[in-house]
Amino acid sequence: MLDRRTLLKSLGLSAVALPFFSDDAHANELLQPDDPTFWASVRDQFMLSKDKVFFNCGTVGVMPKVVVDKMTEHTRYLATDVADWAYKDDNKEQFISGYNNLMSIRTKVARLFHCDVGEVAMTDNVTHGMSYIANGITLQPGDEILTTDQEHGGGQSSWKLKEKRYGAVFKTVAVGKPISGASDVYDTIVKAITPNTKVLMLSHMISGSGAILPVKEICAEARKRGIFTVLDGAQTVGQIKIDLRDIDCDAYVGCFHKWMGAPCGTGFMFVKAEHLKTLWATVASYRWDDHTDEGFRFTQRGTGNFSVLLGLEAALDFHSQIGPERVYERIKFLGQRLREGLTNNKKVKIFSPKEEAMCAGITLYNIEGMTGAQLQDAYWAKANMRPRSQGDVFGVRHSTHIFNTENEIDRALAIVNELAR
Repeated sequence: MLDRRTLLKSLGLSAVALPFFSDDAHANELLQPDDPTFWASVRDQFMLSKDKVFFNCGTVGVMPKVVVDKMTEHTRYLATDVADWAYKDDNKEQFISGYNNLMSIRTKVARLFHCDVGEVAMTDNVTHGMSYIANGITLQPGDEILTTDQEHGGGQSSWKLKEKRYGAVFKTVAVGKPISGASDVYDTIVKAITPNTKVLMLSHMISGSGAILPVKEICAEARKRGIFTVLDGAQTVGQIKIDLRDIDCDAYVGCFHKWMGAPCGTGFMFVKAEHLKTLWATVASYRWDDHTDEGFRFTQRGTGNFSVLLGLEAALDFHSQIGPERVYERIKFLGQRLREGLTNNKKVKIFSPKEEAMCAGITLYNIEGMTGAQLQDAYWAKANMRPRSQGDVFGVRHSTHIFNTENEIDRALAIVNELAR
């Protein structure tokens, strides 16, 4: 068991850096990081009503109190003291975004994902980031964009526009649902590559099933053939570890409003420096052709909401203070607990990958004879639990996060067993 001082030291933090552990007697109780008491303390930092259970971070996450406080504090400051703004240095006077280089936030993002800060641009969401890349890259008529048949509309639509407007070819390959294994999906995607393939766009984690694709190996094969690789990280940011140097893709887009607990309207775009300098700007402002800071070139997009970005920074700090690896392990632990319980029921079909190594906090499943809407509604009626319906066949997508508990997972399994009977 660790006392509070040892716990904070093990995290490389000070008591001040971890504000959700106060200095009262309760906070000084002995805590083991993986003990339920630790996660109960973390749960107390979320404003989510205690009589509701949220299982839908795959759509939008839950903001910790510190994030909400930071946003509202700055919104109030802007409304009260905007006259203090002297318009002298946009990079120091943080009243509006869109002209600020956001170096502090970009540095934290680059550190978390293991890339250079100059290769990071802040965006509003994954759809914007993917659109900047698709619109900015030069393709010729007949050039192929290869992707899977399970991509989110926000990831694939900009490439379909590229096809319709410029004559490129948008091509999909079926990867199965559930995906049987990493080697199978690797072989399927690589075999679909042709000499005309110029762009490979894949979800790092498929939104509809939670399948983590073997992107490092696929990107390595694409790189041998001179194919530009871009990954959709909408579901990975805050849920699993992302090491962009290790993956070695050419581009990566992600958002923070799902698993990171940041406000909506926060995302990022990573593009390797060698490609970023040749990428055309989609939204052009003063620096659209200034290559001294490529990430800033795409971050500067006109007036934006700095309160939201300060909320993002608070969410990044919150994630860092708990410990990213600890967050990822907890999410996986709860997801695996759910899947193991579901496999014991013969009337349940799981559509997430069969290989547990390809799974984290998202599980897709249904009960024989039910639709997704029926299952979603039954969860709410019986226990105020909220997973998300995925239609008549695939049932519900069930997301587990650090504010969830083992007891909530077990209660969900009990409901499934009751409905299956």
